[in-house]
Amino acid sequence: MVTINPLTRPKEDGILQLLRGIVQDMCTLSSKELLAAKLETKQEMAKFAKAGIMLAAAAFILAIGVILFSLMMVFLLVEYTTVLLWSSLGIVALAYTLLGVIIAVSGKKAVARAKALPVGTLRSTKEDVRYIVQKASGH
Repeated sequence: MVTINPLTRPKEDGILQLLRGIVQDMCTLSSKELLAAKLETKQEMAKFAKAGIMLAAAAFILAIGVILFSLMMVFLLVEYTTVLLWSSLGIVALAYTLLGVIIAVSGKKAVARAKALPVGTLRSTKEDVRYIVQKASGH
């Protein structure tokens, strides 16, 4: 028969309970961080979708306005200057091309500022991992 020393058993149970608690905390934090990342990503994608719809609608309306305004500018140039019709079309097209380049550059900068990853959740996950490592090492 094997006898168990009553003095060592509670110490082993305490370590086992501590390890169980650490593993449970890790699982809980992992699932919560995953859920937070999922929700944050969903919110960011909703913002992207809303912005995309608004930009598409604005682009359509602006396109109609630009076409009408361009025709007006062309006919004004033909009517009140000595510029021929084809020249006035070229002048108006050049002006809009320059404007389009400026808008494209500013749009590219706006896209670069958008966050595709859930930065806040990643930061808090790193902090949780540091906390668990410190708790496991006993510091």
